[in-house]
Amino acid sequence: MKKSPMELLKQFSPEFAENQMQEKYLIFENEKYQKVPNKYKILVGIGVAAALGSDTCTQMWTKMAKQNGISNEEIVEAMQVARYMKQATVNDTIANSLNIMEELGDGN
Repeated sequence: MKKSPMELLKQFSPEFAENQMQEKYLIFENEKYQKVPNKYKILVGIGVAAALGSDTCTQMWTKMAKQNGISNEEIVEAMQVARYMKQATVNDTIANSLNIMEELGDGN
C-alpha cells in the first residue's frame, strides 16, 4: 500500500515529521493559540489544500472536518471560497502581462 506523505516524512526525516506534529499541537491544542476556533482552522486547511492542489491533504482535512462535526455545506462552502480565491490570484498574476499587452497595443 502507498504510504501517506506524513508516513514518508517520518521514515526519511523523522525530525521534520516531529516538528510538523509539534506545530499541529500548537495550532490546535495550545491554549495560547485558540483565538480562532478549531472549526475555522480546519475549514481554512481544506481551502488552502484545495487551492494549492493537494488532493491528499484536501481529503485529510475533509475527514478531520467530518470527525469534528463540520457539515457538508460548510465544507463545500470552504472549497468554493478556495476556488474563488484561486481565481482571484490568477487575475493578479496575469495583471502585469495584461498591462504589457495594453502598452504594446494590438500589433496586428
